[in-house]
Amino acid sequence: MAALSAAAKLEPGDRAKWRWQKSAGSFMAGSGAGMISTTILQPFEVVKTHMQARDCPGGHSIRGAVRVISERDGVTGFWRGTGAACVRVGLGAGLYFAMLGPVLSTLQTIYTSGQSSGVSMHDKLPVAITMSAGSLTRLLASAMTCPITVVKTRMEYAAASGLNYTGTASALLAIKRTEGISGLYSGMVPTLLRDAPYSGLYLMLYNRIRYSLKDHFDPNNIPHTYINFVSGALAGSSATFFTHPPDVVRTRMQLERSQSTGIVSTVRQIVQVEGVKGLFSGVLPRIGRRGLQQAVSWTIFEEISGWVNHRL
Repeated sequence: MAALSAAAKLEPGDRAKWRWQKSAGSFMAGSGAGMISTTILQPFEVVKTHMQARDCPGGHSIRGAVRVISERDGVTGFWRGTGAACVRVGLGAGLYFAMLGPVLSTLQTIYTSGQSSGVSMHDKLPVAITMSAGSLTRLLASAMTCPITVVKTRMEYAAASGLNYTGTASALLAIKRTEGISGLYSGMVPTLLRDAPYSGLYLMLYNRIRYSLKDHFDPNNIPHTYINFVSGALAGSSATFFTHPPDVVRTRMQLERSQSTGIVSTVRQIVQVEGVKGLFSGVLPRIGRRGLQQAVSWTIFEEISGWVNHRL
């Protein structure tokens, strides 16, 4: 709040410059945090993608997916699509964190009828504001990065599907050439149905868990990095479970291309063939990856943004 109070005393021109610098700092912090956590945890995503594919050679179990990947591609197979994943998450996380502050402030101003001068994630915020801000910000970021999401998913399953992409750029051009622009946005609706509720739920849980831990533990004995890490892990795991079915639908639509005509037909096909449990294929590796990714990303983001803001 000290930074916000100082900003309020600046002249309009200087205040605009300060906000731009803060957004740029948030973009770099979020982008860096996202790429680091993505690289470390990519094996979870590759296993999850294989489990969600309709014709996965190893079946829909973790053990089967791990066996097929390791036998076919060796250890490096678990990092397939890392380049595309880093581009997507780096860009998506950067945009998300850069937009989150302004969106939070705007919603807080509306919520308080114009009486708020600023707000940050370090404040204890109303549930309506955190859920709305998280959902709206992620909705915008996910829509902007959907083509990279399609490329990432295809590359993670490339060997099993018989496709041969030499890199992120070649995959992007190949999809555009064979399927048109619409191919780069396949599965966008289920992606938004997954990401918007997930981020709204995550931001609300993270904010509440963080403050609950601070209330129950002496901050002099428990490092704030520990509180941020645990808050991110718990919030990420919980939000992931409740929003997993749209992720299964998204993966099927992006892998099978013309075989599915839409969300409803894809859901119907999954339930008819695999039962309701099919909508939770790959939930365990996704919870593991998302929980750890959010813990690592938000901990790194809090540290980097704190360092950047201290110098603004």
